[in-house]
Amino acid sequence: MDDDESSAAEAAGRLRDLDTIARRLNVTTKTVRRMIVRGELGYHQVGRLKRVSDGQYLEYLTRIKRGPPSSR
Repeated sequence: MDDDESSAAEAAGRLRDLDTIARRLNVTTKTVRRMIVRGELGYHQVGRLKRVSDGQYLEYLTRIKRGPPSSR
C-alpha cells in the first residue's frame, strides 16, 4: 500500500458491521440495509459482507443534520 492509499484508508476510518451502525442510529439492521439500497448510506463490499466506514457514517449524519434540500 502506498502513501496515497494509506492516507485514504485512515481518512475513511474503521469499517463497521451493519449491526454496529444500526445500534448507533437506534434503528434495526434491516433499516440500515434499506438505507444502503436507497443510496442514503455508503458502504464497502468485503467479500459477501457489507461494511460502513466511519467516514461514510459521519457523512450520512452530516447530510441528515442539514435536512433535505429546499425546493425553490
